[in-house]
Amino acid sequence: MARTKADTTIPPSNSAVAKPPTEKKDRQFVTALARGLKLLECFTAEQPELSGSELAKRAKLPQPTVWRLCHTMLKLGVLVTVPGEKLRPGLPALRLGHSAIAGLGIAELARPHLQDLANSFEGAGALAVRDGLDMVVLQRCESDNRLLMNLRIGSRVPLSTSALGWAWLVGVSEEERAAAIAEIEAKDAERWAAAKREFARALAEYGSHGWIINTGVLHKGYNTCAVPVVAPDGSVPYAVNCGSAAVTLSPAKLRAEVGPRLVELAKMLRHGLSPQQLRPRVA
Repeated sequence: MARTKADTTIPPSNSAVAKPPTEKKDRQFVTALARGLKLLECFTAEQPELSGSELAKRAKLPQPTVWRLCHTMLKLGVLVTVPGEKLRPGLPALRLGHSAIAGLGIAELARPHLQDLANSFEGAGALAVRDGLDMVVLQRCESDNRLLMNLRIGSRVPLSTSALGWAWLVGVSEEERAAAIAEIEAKDAERWAAAKREFARALAEYGSHGWIINTGVLHKGYNTCAVPVVAPDGSVPYAVNCGSAAVTLSPAKLRAEVGPRLVELAKMLRHGLSPQQLRPRVA
């Protein structure tokens, strides 16, 4: 949901404008901890190293605050310095991420099936979960085909243009889809403008067949089929996909062979979900 800048105009003392009710302060909320975690979220697989000024800009925090937080995390080893006066997450931070992913047993449940798909179609298969405007890869299996996208466990792909993101969008309720698309339009408008027509086609195909096809939208020359994993309560905690270079995997083959197998995999994963896995969270 887009955030609007608060109105800082102060009405005159005799103004009849009513003041909005003040939100009750949460005494248990530790602002410094929240800010530190926000800094860690700035690091991505694509940009694992950031300077202090880059962190301040991304987190929208004052630079002195950022440096104090970074100093503390450097002392604890949560951040480490790298050449070029930049920082990157240290082993303690990485262990937190890996332990969160490892706690999601569905990733191991899906692994042999994703590997079988990857081998069968000379491509790659993945399981992912939504995190904001991204899908985060929890499991990734590849064949020995060299013409594959450079993704791994922990990688992020956009909700707006990826097959995994589209699978999540088509699987949720119309109300939840509309809310997510409104957020995409507010924060990822350029990519969505180029992708929404193809997404509309994918949504229609999902209604007819139960899968979506993404041909060259996320990456030119790369074709992917994806399916939402719809839980018994109707939520969509995960999505699964299988894709490869267009020269290897045609849209026709995706529809005739990959799509039906992904639908069956999603059904199997649905029955393997525990109550704790219905609302997954990514560290």
